[in-house]
Order: sequence, then C-alpha cells, then structure tokens
Amino acid sequence: MSRLKSSYKKLAAIISLSLLLSGCSMFSPAKKPEIGPAGKPVETKPNPPLTQRFTAPPEELYDLEATAGVIFEGIVNGNWTQTESGLSTLQALWPQIKNQIGDKKGVKEADGALEKLVADISGHKNADSYESLNKFMANISDIGKSYKLSPLSDIVAVDNTIRNVSFYIHDMAWKKAQAKMKELEGTWGQTKPSMEKIGILSETTKTHSSVKQLKDAVEAENKGSAEEHIANINESMAKIREYYKGK
Repeated sequence: MSRLKSSYKKLAAIISLSLLLSGCSMFSPAKKPEIGPAGKPVETKPNPPLTQRFTAPPEELYDLEATAGVIFEGIVNGNWTQTESGLSTLQALWPQIKNQIGDKKGVKEADGALEKLVADISGHKNADSYESLNKFMANISDIGKSYKLSPLSDIVAVDNTIRNVSFYIHDMAWKKAQAKMKELEGTWGQTKPSMEKIGILSETTKTHSSVKQLKDAVEAENKGSAEEHIANINESMAKIREYYKGK
C-alpha cells in the first residue's frame, strides 16, 4: 500500500511538472510563422497616430481646384492662351503636392490623367481637354478622401459636376446638360452636409438655392438664365473652397 501511495505521489509530481512547463508556452504569445502556405505572411503595419490620421490636406490641393476653374474657362471659350497658362500653373503645383502627400490612392491615376490633359490641350482639343481635366480632378477628389475631417473631396466632386453642366450649357446641348444636371443634384445632396459650418453656412445656403434655380433654367433650355446661376454657384463655391483651405 505504501508503495502504491509512493507511486501516486511520483506520478502527481510528474504531471504537475509537465503542466508547469507546458503552461509557460501555453500563455506566451505564439511565434509568428516565417512562411505560410502561399509564401511569406503580410507584414502588418501599425495604425498611424491620430494626429497623422486626421491632418488637413495641403493648401496646394485647394489651389489646384482654383486652377482647374481657370483652365476650364479657357477651354469652353476657346482661349488657349489662358488654358495653357492655367496648365503651366497646375504643372508647377502638382510636383509640390506629390512631395507632401506621398503615394496616396489616386496619385498614379492623376499622373496619367495629367499626361492626357497636356496632350489634349497641346492639340487644342476642346471636348477631350475638358474631359481630361475632369478626370484629373476626379483623382484629386479621390486623394482628398484620405483627409477624413476635410470636405476637400466633396468640394472637388461638386465642382466637377458643375463643370459638366456648364460645358453642355455653353454648347446648348440641352439633353446632355439635363443629364449632367441630375448628377449635380445628386452630388450636391450627398456632399452638402460636409460643407455646412456656421462660418460658411450662408454660402452653402446660396449654393443650394442656385442649384435649384439652375435646374429650372436647364429644363427650360434658357442659356442666359442658366449661365447666371452658374456664375452665382461659381462665386459661392469659390468662397466655400477658400474657407476650408488650410483647415
């Protein structure tokens, strides 16, 4: 009997020691594998600090939008001297911006759109130049989405749809202008809340009213009235852009 008790004690000691040793590895973090079934595991990058995740976009991105307005005005009026001057400003701004923003989503696409824009303006291609300009600015809107607390992306998206409507009003292509007007209404409705702050509320209210009036003018195929409302929207959106620049 005493031998049996002694055997039980030895067995219990062995089990306790085994559990102690296995417990060390049980509760320690598992070593990251060096290779998986399809190669090396993805390197997980830590989230950047909050101060980096919620920074203001470079002011030059807002300047790009202002420059796009100059270029567009030159395109629709056939003023290629103005268009080329605006393009030179844009080409000077873009490398400065890329140095500040790095490889954000939309940068490579913007590079390609800019090359196309340069070629179209060099060839004095009216419609192609307008489309390439809006394509470039659409990429800028994509870049703006990475700045979570800034309405930059929404401002550029609205401005692009305004240029769409304006282009076809200028040519009195009313069916296309009406289709683009629907896009403007939808874009404005989605983005308006991001721009509404007490300091600029009067201009967002004016823009909202002007968009409604522009719709009526486009449906009535009234070029003079439509261009007047476009001018009012231009003024208000420029003030909204300048208000948020640097914020």
